[in-house]
Amino acid sequence: MVSTRYAKLLIDTADTLAGAQSAQDSWDAAVRIGRRIGATDLNCGAIMRDSREVAWLRSSMDMRWLRHYHQARFYEVDPVLAACKAGVRRQFVDVSERYRRSGGTRQRDLYGCLMDFEYRYLLTQTWIVGASERTIVLGCASDPKDLYGPGTARAFRAISAMLNDAILPPGEETAQEWICESPWAQLSARERDVLGYLAHGLRLHEVAERFTITEQEAARHLLSACRTLGVAAPEQALSMAMARGLLSL
Repeated sequence: MVSTRYAKLLIDTADTLAGAQSAQDSWDAAVRIGRRIGATDLNCGAIMRDSREVAWLRSSMDMRWLRHYHQARFYEVDPVLAACKAGVRRQFVDVSERYRRSGGTRQRDLYGCLMDFEYRYLLTQTWIVGASERTIVLGCASDPKDLYGPGTARAFRAISAMLNDAILPPGEETAQEWICESPWAQLSARERDVLGYLAHGLRLHEVAERFTITEQEAARHLLSACRTLGVAAPEQALSMAMARGLLSL
């Protein structure tokens, strides 16, 4: 019975994701699948492996919660985000238990607010995707051990790799990066072109020749791209742009 149930889940998940025609369609399909196995809402984000900074985020959580998370700067004390930045691959968070054990006022406020919005349990799975580590987080109102028959946690493990492959970086779409106060200004066409040519192995003077501009002008475009993406080095700008879906090689 269990094997049949999970086989059907895998087939249904594959069929649902296969029907997606765009990055937004894929995200919407992933959210529906998460709710099908007992999650209230779904989050996905990427952490850069070199700088350990947030590359992008998406969330289906209540917008009132997301605004409060941003305004209260809960990202500064968010243990799930901290664990993702530290490279922890799998997490299970019982929010009410964390609330009882928390010694810090701001963390208690974070957990209390999560419970107010019925996010009482959090499950995560992380994979390496190119230059980033991508994490999917399920938020559940009830204990996931008791959801979806044998358990949401087990179902999540069964389909999480499929979800990871299907969820695409936001690209040019509006992202919810503001919830962690990370920069999300879009690259200009020239900034993107300069990074793209560098990604293909051209040196800065060769990039300048392609655009019939001076090397100093090419360097300014590169510096501008770094500032736009909030990173210090061209290599980081390149990997960040690729992780966000702004560049493809």
